[in-house]
Amino acid sequence: MNIVFEPWLPTLAFTIVALAALLFAGLSLWRNWKSGAFRLIAVAALVALLANPQLREAERTPLDDIVVVLVDESASQSLDDRDSVTKKAADDLAQQIEALGRTELRVTTFGGDEETRTIEALRGVLADTPRARLGGVFIVTDGQATDAADAETTPDIEAPVHVFVTGRDSEVDRKISLVNAPRYGIVRQSVRVSFRVDDLGPDEEPVPGAGSAIVTLRVDGEQIVRQQVPLGLEAGFDAPLDRPGQTVIELEVEPRDGELTDRNNVIVLPITAVRDRLRVLLISGEPHPGERVWRNLLKSDPAVDLVHFTILRPIEKNDGTPIDELALIPFPQDELFIDKLSEFDLLIFDRYTYRGVLSSFHFDNIARFVDNGGAVLIAAGPEYNGSLSLASRRNLSFILPATPVGGADEKTFRPAVTDLGARHPVTADLPEQGFWGRWLRIMPVAQLRGQTLMAGPGDAPLLILDRIGEGRVGLLLSDHVWLWARGFDGGGPHAELLRRIAHWLMKEPELEEESLALRSEGDNLIIERRSIANDPLPVRIVGPGGDITELELAATGPGKFSARIENATRGLYRATSGDLFAIGAVGLAAAPEFENVVSSRKGLAPLTEQSGGGVFSIRRGSAVALPALRKLRGDTVPSAGAGWAGIRERSAARVENVKDIPALPPLVWLIIIGAGLLAAWWIEGGKGSQSRRNGGKK
Repeated sequence: MNIVFEPWLPTLAFTIVALAALLFAGLSLWRNWKSGAFRLIAVAALVALLANPQLREAERTPLDDIVVVLVDESASQSLDDRDSVTKKAADDLAQQIEALGRTELRVTTFGGDEETRTIEALRGVLADTPRARLGGVFIVTDGQATDAADAETTPDIEAPVHVFVTGRDSEVDRKISLVNAPRYGIVRQSVRVSFRVDDLGPDEEPVPGAGSAIVTLRVDGEQIVRQQVPLGLEAGFDAPLDRPGQTVIELEVEPRDGELTDRNNVIVLPITAVRDRLRVLLISGEPHPGERVWRNLLKSDPAVDLVHFTILRPIEKNDGTPIDELALIPFPQDELFIDKLSEFDLLIFDRYTYRGVLSSFHFDNIARFVDNGGAVLIAAGPEYNGSLSLASRRNLSFILPATPVGGADEKTFRPAVTDLGARHPVTADLPEQGFWGRWLRIMPVAQLRGQTLMAGPGDAPLLILDRIGEGRVGLLLSDHVWLWARGFDGGGPHAELLRRIAHWLMKEPELEEESLALRSEGDNLIIERRSIANDPLPVRIVGPGGDITELELAATGPGKFSARIENATRGLYRATSGDLFAIGAVGLAAAPEFENVVSSRKGLAPLTEQSGGGVFSIRRGSAVALPALRKLRGDTVPSAGAGWAGIRERSAARVENVKDIPALPPLVWLIIIGAGLLAAWWIEGGKGSQSRRNGGKK
């Protein structure tokens, strides 16, 4: 029961009246303390009457204490039968809590396949729980939490937090982890990859160098080396990157006897090799309108270093042209085509004709350059026909995919993508194919080999791509691509087309017409295949347990095929289709979750120490042994001991109704006021006056 005031007057008016009454009482005391005392009583009663004191009585309903149980259902809880231990512990704990009486149980599950965020789950539950009713928190877990470092920043919990650890005290596990893991590298430069192998025990730090384990290194599925490495110490190797694109590094350590899982015994590191700079040598046989198209395209690409020469006249010609109108230097044919040709990635002949500048030895060196992995593109005009054409150079002609069969065909036509080109990454999905502008010339040829991606009038080959040895050759049989650049007849995608041709010749992975890739999507494995064949070979999948599956792929678009394995077993998958190889993983060593799967009593210890709770190992062989639960009164600390865990009694209640009763009826206050004033009058005007009269008769 409480006393509250509900004045009859507004606050300001009440304050003025109370001050005036106090002043009146003070003057009365100063003039005559005897009568003033009764006036003070009367004034106090008046102020109390105006303040209207009430006795407030609340009807309360006692509320049960709340006990929260957090159940860890993360991926690591599925190891070593921990999930069944967790379920048994949660059920037994619920029974004990209900047996205590006047206790409300709230059970919440948390966890995931990627990580265990225990502190985040705890904060979420506390946000929805009245703190005045919280009696205790129990966390049933293996003790590993990826956000354990946040425990120290958790707001104070006015209830004990207890952790029940589901793992055994004798657990061991072996894991391999990357120390230095570059994701990108430069083609033809090796990158340093370092790793470490650790043997882990319960709450024990691994001892560096104590023992060794055998590690197998595979590159793109091929075993490279198998050797012993010391435990707990960093080891490494130099990974060569011989080609652009993705190189898959796989490291696998041999299992340890009795370890919890081998899912963290394998790590896969995809390294994407990129070219530092793409070096292109452009040789223009003569000045012409399309020359600047090639130059502008290649100069605008920041990844390309361009060396461009235009041959203005034969090397032996001497026509008296003033020296200030000639090039500052002679054409360095020996330096370019003998000494430094191997430093280039792509050689482009733009309307080149034989004029004695390059010798047969130079052409022979160009052929070797292609056979050893280089690339040549010939953008041909009328000069591609005749005895002086590149096709007539005996040392070069055997790498060309087509030979001329006559002079230029001066005919208006619209370039078109062939059926094969619609499936090839170089020409597939080129924009606005129905609105391309016309070209005015094409070179007729007899195709010897290669892939025709674009055609002219009468399905005549316009763009041919071919592979020679380790290298590649391209043949563009018209010099009128510059018409698209000028917007003639609506223009066309000249920049995108020429960029794709050049980058395919330089072996950029995203433009490979035959490719195979694996990727995970949740618990599903996605197989993606690109092929110019209408019916590509099936894909052979080797699963984590060595099981082999052959999958027929379904077409998803021109040249694109895919398949899906639903609810794939977690682990590493290898895929082959012909000469293609790919590697992928589903839930393999899910980054934070499987870094350490050994149960721990230390991980959440700061949380329990802060709240006064305890950490308990509840596993006894195949049985589950929980500590006894006790109800604690007040702020008892600690709230846990050997074999027992406490729940704090909060004695919270809900107010159902509030009733106010006047402290005294108004009539009583009026009687007190009247009695006080009457007594003061009697002292001053009654008995006091009689005394003065008697004194006068003496």
